[in-house]
Amino acid sequence: MDRILNSPEFSSTDAQRSFLKYVVKKAIAGRGDEIKGYALATEVFGRGEDFDQSIDPVVSIHANKLRRALERYYLVAGQTDSIRIDIPKGTYVPVFMEQNASSVPTSIQKNQSAKEKHDMAWPGLVVQNLTNLTGNPGFDHVGIAISTEIATEITRYQEIRVLLQQQEKRKQRASDVGARFALTGSIFKGQSHLKVNIVLTDLNKGSQVWADTHRTQISPAQLMPFIETVSRAVTSKICAEHGIIAKQLSIESKVIPISKLTSYEAVLRYHKFNAQYTRQSFEDAMESLLYASEVEPECGLVWSMIARLYAMNYSLELFNQDAPIDKAIEFAQAGVKLDPSSQRSRIILAFALMLANKLSPARAEVKNALALNPESIIFLDNIGYLFTLLGEWQQGTALIKKAIHINPYYDPIVHFALWLDMFRQKNYEQAQVESLSIRAPNLFWYHLANASTLGQLGKITEGRKAAQELLRLKPDFYRSGTRLIRHFVKFDDIVEQLITGLIHVGIDVT
Repeated sequence: MDRILNSPEFSSTDAQRSFLKYVVKKAIAGRGDEIKGYALATEVFGRGEDFDQSIDPVVSIHANKLRRALERYYLVAGQTDSIRIDIPKGTYVPVFMEQNASSVPTSIQKNQSAKEKHDMAWPGLVVQNLTNLTGNPGFDHVGIAISTEIATEITRYQEIRVLLQQQEKRKQRASDVGARFALTGSIFKGQSHLKVNIVLTDLNKGSQVWADTHRTQISPAQLMPFIETVSRAVTSKICAEHGIIAKQLSIESKVIPISKLTSYEAVLRYHKFNAQYTRQSFEDAMESLLYASEVEPECGLVWSMIARLYAMNYSLELFNQDAPIDKAIEFAQAGVKLDPSSQRSRIILAFALMLANKLSPARAEVKNALALNPESIIFLDNIGYLFTLLGEWQQGTALIKKAIHINPYYDPIVHFALWLDMFRQKNYEQAQVESLSIRAPNLFWYHLANASTLGQLGKITEGRKAAQELLRLKPDFYRSGTRLIRHFVKFDDIVEQLITGLIHVGIDVT
């Protein structure tokens, strides 16, 4: 513990350092059963006796940050430590493991093998330090910094196992550490610029599955922003829901029977549904996730994704299925309880609460999600999206615009929130620009937003074409339109604006 606390590579606040000292000393003293959220809140973080963890997530937030700090320490500095300290998700009790597997006691080996079996169900990625081919050793730090930033960002994503392979270990094959993918790269120097090539390799197939190139001027002032830009672009491109790794494994999992799916592969079935919105893909995703919940009931993400399926079917009224919103909330709460440090799980719970018109608890959950990682590359767009729908117009749209700026692969659905903000302000010209950017022609909301906006602009001919597409996807919209609108639009004045715009193009849901 002292080695970690004295290391400059242990990036943590004083509060997180106190957190680590407290739990380690309690565990060593054989008092691990006393390590509870309430005790940490009152004895470490100075909360009063009336502390309520459901309202104040201070412990889970700092636990998540401490886990990330420990992960980074072992990635960049602690690989040769004889003892590793981990704080597994779902508990605050630390686990001590010898890093030399041959000397680990049998009881610990059994726990490790169970953990490894769980971990191997999720895709693994080795990030190797970029090779400096500039001929100038002074640029070695650039390659190390980029690979370290990428590894750190992917670790925060939580759904891909990542290992940073240091320069002295490059002779070790990436496949020897059980990873499916390897990220490598090189740095080149031109007369006035640096060029960085990044390559993602599928180790099972021995084939390159993705590559990218980035350039910057050779200037100390531009190097740090460049390193951050590269790490964000690479992380979002390969790790997002529809990123390279998910797409690659989704194709393979299509032929795997449900009884053989890993939890991650079951989650991929949801992504397939989210791209198609067909009854068959919905039923496949639901059956796969329910099976995964039986095989791995402690996996919070599985319960959260089941909740997301229920919530999507409820809010879009896609299929005539029994999908009450209370059921979605129940599953989402289970996901958060099992993994309180997961941004995705908290976002899904906030979404379900919003659909149930529980707006204050929904806002609290979105705030919790943001606090877990305010600089999140992959989830910042969705956090801003929910803030906006919940009426936090300024904060929500600012976060969306920030996400668009830092993440070239952001989710286009966030333009729905930007459209809604422009529409409520009666800036219909800009609202039309945002509605066209949603790029989801298989969803009726895309055509609804266009039709109503064009109606408000007086572009009746174009608006009626959009209205026809809306009715093609939702033939009963005359009957169900107001209810469908209110699932996502929680403010009466905006609902009235929308309905007025639709009336102008021939759809009267009043």
